[in-house]
Amino acid sequence: MSNNLEIKPLIGFGELKFGAEQSDVENYLGEPQEIEDLPGEVDESDAEVWNYWDEGHTVFFEKDLNNRCTCFETDNDEVVLFGKTVFDLNEKQITELMKANGFSDLDIEDEEWGERRVSFSDAVMDFYFEDDNLVSISWGVLIDLETDQAKWPE
Repeated sequence: MSNNLEIKPLIGFGELKFGAEQSDVENYLGEPQEIEDLPGEVDESDAEVWNYWDEGHTVFFEKDLNNRCTCFETDNDEVVLFGKTVFDLNEKQITELMKANGFSDLDIEDEEWGERRVSFSDAVMDFYFEDDNLVSISWGVLIDLETDQAKWPE
């Protein structure tokens, strides 16, 4: 895949923006290797998940939001965040990078399964670490909790 691998918090991934239709994602990333249905929890909608195992990407589409793209996840070590190859950075460097780019609503938690999650709520981003090595990144669109509507990028 020769597409732009730039993570754009609150905007999207490469040339794909949150709110993209499934056809737009398929035109950009190609046909997914696996499609899953992910049932929502009590207050959350169901999602369709497209896995691109070879490239290390996962794309989430919320069914309640007209199957629009609402989240990306990746473990591809070539992705770039704010001009840096993010998988080359440690937790402290990523935290500094995010803060330098205006994101500061930080929460850190050690997960039951052993990974350390570093989240920036204002960027809707989670960074997962094992032994101080970044193993995956998840980022999504901002949802207005009062209206339950996505704030699509322009």
